[in-house]
Amino acid sequence: MKYIIFALLFSLTTAAETVHITTGQWPPYVDRHREDQGCTAQLIRDAFALHGIRVRFVFMPWQRAYEEGKKTEFIGSAYWYYNEKRASEYIYTSYPITSEVSHFYHLDTLAFEFNSYADLKPYRLLINKGLTYPELLWQAIKEHEIEVMEATYTTKNLQFLLRRRTDIIILDEQTEREYAKVLPDSDLKRLVRQPKPAFFNQGFLLINQHSEKYARIFDQSVRKLMSDSTYREKYKANCSAINDY
Repeated sequence: MKYIIFALLFSLTTAAETVHITTGQWPPYVDRHREDQGCTAQLIRDAFALHGIRVRFVFMPWQRAYEEGKKTEFIGSAYWYYNEKRASEYIYTSYPITSEVSHFYHLDTLAFEFNSYADLKPYRLLINKGLTYPELLWQAIKEHEIEVMEATYTTKNLQFLLRRRTDIIILDEQTEREYAKVLPDSDLKRLVRQPKPAFFNQGFLLINQHSEKYARIFDQSVRKLMSDSTYREKYKANCSAINDY
């Protein structure tokens, strides 16, 4: 761990290059309001710092972040779940940097019990533009004609729900905890999380086609960071459970 800390400090003081990465708001992982800009943003910054590279994150709506991340002024976008379309347009880095459990949330006045996606049929489901949802969920939405509402910012999800502008929302466990911190107890008591997960996902840094060398740099560096048990356990405790490297 001492070697990694020394390498990070040395690299940051001698950095000769700055790269730009697009991202969206998804606390605690990437968060424009935190000094470190989120625990996963800090991991990405630490990894590139081992090679003397500074990282500047540019926050924007997720859908725009994905498209802008392809441009030459950026090296990619952070961070994204896997799908085939993205794999054809970006270079996926080799190692997942988050493992996330998402649940359906609703108000206590709604008699909803989740066993399969077909159970969503009578309700209005909120979907966030630019985020990734399982193909099986999209198939169920089409097959059962589930009413879908769209929102650009996940920060609005709980407010949409509390104001009854939708019936069911989807949030990662950690993200829901972050958003719930600003709610009064009276609103928190109204929220119900379905115990059965809606789905599981792993997040990856995407590198654009113009910047292939940075994928190799990141893979090498994040593996080095995670080989340090102290760094790895701290990341798991403060950010996300991840697969062993």
